Amino acid sequence: MISSSTITGVILLAIGAVLAFKARKRRFDRINTFGVEYFSSYLQKLRARTFDGVISFAAILLLSGGLLVLAFEFESSWGWLVLLPVYAYMLFILIGL
Repeated sequence: MISSSTITGVILLAIGAVLAFKARKRRFDRINTFGVEYFSSYLQKLRARTFDGVISFAAILLLSGGLLVLAFEFESSWGWLVLLPVYAYMLFILIGL
C-alpha cells in the first residue's frame, strides 16, 4: 500500500516539474529568431524576469522538498544516496566550518 508521504512527495515533485517547465516556456516564448529576448519596455522586462525568478525558486523548493520527502520515506533502500549529502551539509553547518 502506498503511504501518504509517498503521495505527498510525488505531488510535490510533479508540481515542481510543471513550474520549472512553465518558467522555461515563458522565457522561450519571449525569444525571437535570433535568440534574443524581446521586451517592449524596461518595466515589462523587470516584471517578467521577477515573475520567472519567483516561479523558478518555487520550482526548486518544491522539487527539493518532494525529493527529500521521498528520500526520508525510502531511506532504507535508495534514500540514503540522496540524504548523504544533506547530512554532510548539516554536519558542516553544525561544526561551523
